[in-house]
Amino acid sequence: MAMDHVNAYALTARDVKGCAEFYRDKLGLKLEELSDGFAYLKFGDKAGPGLALVSAEGLAREIPKERVRPGESLLQRNYLAVFLDDADRAYEELRKKGVRFLQPPDTRPNGQRFAFFEDPEGNLWEISHFPKE
Repeated sequence: MAMDHVNAYALTARDVKGCAEFYRDKLGLKLEELSDGFAYLKFGDKAGPGLALVSAEGLAREIPKERVRPGESLLQRNYLAVFLDDADRAYEELRKKGVRFLQPPDTRPNGQRFAFFEDPEGNLWEISHFPKE
């Protein structure tokens, strides 16, 4: 078996509709599908993986409930990271839209500018860029 490509980045959500609205209205993703317990959004017009939002209860019907633990808060161990042209500008634009950042943009020792925000379900995202010389 060989994995061909990533189809979607899937995040578990308690409020799929509210979370989908966040990604559509605040981050500009294109909402392709919304049903009870599932949403699928695309990043712009380019081909590539999209973002799937799956209800914890729906996921618990598909895999053992003790693995999903829909009643518990998830640990913040994983996050999605995206590059963009200017993390500082994106930080200001998203903050004005009400996106909750964990801290203002900072610089890593390698020069990369970055900031972390969370969606309404507490899923973490990193936005970053390498400043041009």
